[in-house]
Amino acid sequence: MKTFRLLYQLSFYFLAFIIFVIGGLGQFLLGISNTIMTFFLMVSLLLVYVIYIFLKARIVFNRVVLIAILYVLTIVLSATLNKSHVVSTLVYFIFPFLPLSVYLYSYINFKEEFLTFEKVFKFFFYIGLIQLPILLIQQNLYDFLMRFNKSGQTIESLDFMFGSFFIKSDHSLGVFLLLLIATILYQRKRVARIVLMPWLSILYLLTTLFLTESNISKLVAVILMLTTLVVPLYRKYGQGIIFKLVTIVIGISFVIAGYSLKDKPFIQKRLGGPLQEQLSMDRAERYYELGTAKRFQIVMVAAGRLETKWIGDGPYSYFDIRSGRFTKAPHFSQLLWTYFDLGLIGLLVVITYLWVITGSLHLKGGVITYFVFGVLMIYSFYTTLLSDIAMLYSIFFILTGGGGKRISSLSLPALQR
Repeated sequence: MKTFRLLYQLSFYFLAFIIFVIGGLGQFLLGISNTIMTFFLMVSLLLVYVIYIFLKARIVFNRVVLIAILYVLTIVLSATLNKSHVVSTLVYFIFPFLPLSVYLYSYINFKEEFLTFEKVFKFFFYIGLIQLPILLIQQNLYDFLMRFNKSGQTIESLDFMFGSFFIKSDHSLGVFLLLLIATILYQRKRVARIVLMPWLSILYLLTTLFLTESNISKLVAVILMLTTLVVPLYRKYGQGIIFKLVTIVIGISFVIAGYSLKDKPFIQKRLGGPLQEQLSMDRAERYYELGTAKRFQIVMVAAGRLETKWIGDGPYSYFDIRSGRFTKAPHFSQLLWTYFDLGLIGLLVVITYLWVITGSLHLKGGVITYFVFGVLMIYSFYTTLLSDIAMLYSIFFILTGGGGKRISSLSLPALQR
């Protein structure tokens, strides 16, 4: 087992170095495919787990594994009924297998504690610290650096802010930074020897995050910082009538402020026009047919005008992986892709998969669990989360905390039940 411990430790740092440090550089300078790199990483994770199976003579079989199998069967059913191309079907398996591979790989550490939480966090924290200078270089030297682009992808200036992560992985970087910030905020004692100046570090990481183009991450960061004020006040005054009245007044004020801003030029510019026009079914349908609809407009059309898709149009019907072309509007979205590819049945399976993944973290407290699940759902609407290894790797290794020890407010007992 000592040899396997060393193998696991080396594999963790090796894989993390590829995912968070040199993966994007390899794509940019050498043209290495994102899909190929992700498959290599997934197979590496599964290989380590297979070795662990032989050493322990037992396998993990729980809700996460069960739903992953159900997900695979749903893909096979949709592909068979729609006579999908075998390549599209095989590549599509990355969505159930990648999260499963990261989960099983992290389970080994959670069970055996080959790497303590402190060691994992320290490594991730240093990676987080180098993102700001990299982002500043990407922001200011875009024209110069694009001369070396061998990725085969068209990278706009906004998409170039991915730090040392994979190309166009601004959401991955955002989640990674959010997890570091949350850990410093709520696990301050545990990381005290690593983060010597916590508030300065939080400010530094927040500055880094707000340089990215992940608006979802920025919103979650604001909510996260507000919890540091709201939670202590709630614990102290939450049962009082004054606190409840003030909360209601603030909530109503936010609603009124939001409504009053809907017609402002900068809001309309962001929305692409007046709100009532954006919510027009006729306009949404027209944009859908033109292939320029926004994500929520696609949802409107799918719910109001299209015939219900029960098993979908087959793997990669929304985005043709073989040609790299979108058959609908050019959006990366786990939930949208799933509905059009695997139908309503597949969408329910994926939502269940996200729920059991959240449950596998065993976050302490129902509110935290629902909050994390909600955040995962939001990211799944704006990106293909289940094929994003950086996001999955950081979530499982930071939130599970390493070993069987509980982590106060993000407490996680053993993954296996």
